[in-house]
Amino acid sequence: MSQVYVVDAGVLFSTWTKKIPDATLVTTSNILSELHNKPSQFRSEILMVINRMRAIDPEEKEIHRTTDAASQSGDISVLSENDIELIALALKIKNEGKKVTLVSTDFAVLNTASHLDIAILDPSGKFKEQITWVRRCPACKYKSKTPSDDIECPVCGTEMRRMSLRKRKMS
Repeated sequence: MSQVYVVDAGVLFSTWTKKIPDATLVTTSNILSELHNKPSQFRSEILMVINRMRAIDPEEKEIHRTTDAASQSGDISVLSENDIELIALALKIKNEGKKVTLVSTDFAVLNTASHLDIAILDPSGKFKEQITWVRRCPACKYKSKTPSDDIECPVCGTEMRRMSLRKRKMS
C-alpha cells in the first residue's frame, strides 16, 4: 500500500514536497486556488504535470463528518471551508483503505484531523498536543458545556474566548 500525502496550501508555499520525491500528493481544487505567488503556483503545476499531485474534492458525507469533528474539538470557528474540505479529503482517502497522512502547518487543521484519527504531519514540528477547545467568558467566567460557534456569553453578553479543556500529547 503506497503512502498518500494530503497537502495544505502552507505546505505548497514551501519546498517540503522535494523531501519526499516518490510520494503521491493530493489536495483540493480550492486549496490550489489559494496559491497566489508565482513560485508556489509553478511548483504545484510541475507536480501536476509530472503526475505527482492530483486535485480531488471530497464527498458531502466526509464534509459532514469533518464538520461534526471540528465542532466536537472546538475548532469549527477557526476553520475555513477549504480547511474542512482538506480534512474531509484525507478522511475520504482513509475510508478507502489507503495509508494517508495530512500535511499542514495549520494547528486547527492538524487538531481536527487528529480527532478523526487521521495521521498528521506538521513540517514545522510545532504541533505537539491534541486539544479540545471550549468557549469561556472572560468577564463572568461562564464556560460553555458544548462546543459552539456562539461567541457571545449567554449570561452577560461579553465576547467569549476559546480555551483548552483537554490536552493530549501527540506521539
